[in-house]
This record gives sequence, C-alpha cells and structure tokens, in this order.
Amino acid sequence: MTTFLKNNRWSILWGLFILLLLMMPGNDIPRVPMWIERLHPDKAVHLFIFAVFAFLLVDGFRKPGSPSFIIKYALLLAMLISIFIGGTTELLQGWIIPMRTADWKDFYADGIGTLTVIVALWAHRFLKQE
Repeated sequence: MTTFLKNNRWSILWGLFILLLLMMPGNDIPRVPMWIERLHPDKAVHLFIFAVFAFLLVDGFRKPGSPSFIIKYALLLAMLISIFIGGTTELLQGWIIPMRTADWKDFYADGIGTLTVIVALWAHRFLKQE
C-alpha cells in the first residue's frame, strides 16, 4: 500500500490542489477584468487542471508496484476518478460553497480535459504497439 501511495503522491497532491481551488468561497476568488471574463477563462482552467489530474493518475497507476488490476485498467480508472471528482466538486459548489454555483459547462470542461488526455495516452499506447 505504501508503494501505491508513493507512486500516486503527485496525483494525490494535485487532487488536493483541485479541491482547494474549486471549494474556495466565491468572494475569495480573484477578479479579472470584464474583457477577460467574456473569454470564459474559467473553462480553460477547468480543462487544464483536470487534464493534468488525469495524466498524473495514469502515470501513478502504471508504475511498478501498483496492483496488476490498476495497471491494466489505468486509463479507465483515471477517467472515472477524474470525472467523478469534477462532478462532485460542481455539485458541492452548488450546494454548500458560499457564493459559488454548480455549472454544467465547468463539468463539461473537466470531462473534456480528462478525455483529451485519456484518448491521447490510449492512442500513444496503441500506436506504440504497432
């Protein structure tokens, strides 16, 4: 178990960073100028942080010392965990975080970031086998 935790320390830390960012009360979030806000930079942030999270999960899951089941299903498990965290944080924002709202577009950005990395890693692995 300690090897598994050591292998996944970066994804665990990044996951905690995501929770810190997304569970922050709305009035603590730095404001950006209105012209930047119109570009919806928050969607790019969601996409980026979940793409990194999915990559770190897969990387940790595939390291030696991980259970064979986790190594075999690393892509699927990383996708499920990342999307679950994205959905859960959106629901929590809507239910309990002051001055925050749940936003399906944020959840979609989380999923797109996750799926982009999962598909890229799958394609890399598939092409590497040929």
